[in-house]
Parts: sequence; C-alpha cells; structure tokens
Amino acid sequence: MIWLLVLGIIVLGLVILVLAVLPVLRRLRNLDRVMRRTRANQEQAAVVQASVAKLQERMAELQVQVEAVTARMPGGPRSERDS
Repeated sequence: MIWLLVLGIIVLGLVILVLAVLPVLRRLRNLDRVMRRTRANQEQAAVVQASVAKLQERMAELQVQVEAVTARMPGGPRSERDS
C-alpha cells in the first residue's frame, strides 16, 4: 500500500515537471525561428554592405572623371559662385 502512495507521488511529480517544461520548449522553438530570421537578415545586410562599398568606389571614380572633364573645359573649372 505504501508503494502505491510513493508511486502516485512520483507520477504526480513527473506530470508537474512535464507541464513546467512544455512552455520552455515552445519558447525555445520560437527562439530558434527568430535566430534563423536574424541570420538571414545578417546575410542580406552583408550583401547590401558590399553593394554600398562598390557604389561608393564607383562614385569616387566618377567624381575623378568629372573633375578631369571639368578641368579640360575652356575657361577652366567653374565654381558654384560663378553660376
């Protein structure tokens, strides 16, 4: 009879433990989803950052070309005050 009581207490403890763990497991699943999204966003940010760096290089090249063309124009380069 006492073994039945001990067994009942163990089963009740296990049920309470499982009920306590279920919300934690759900949160872990959500956390995993958020981590995957964050990783994807990080990869996209790296791609965009590389594109921005290329565009900045291209803008610098174009600025040099504009300055070279402006310097070759008759009358020399014009400032904004001359306009």
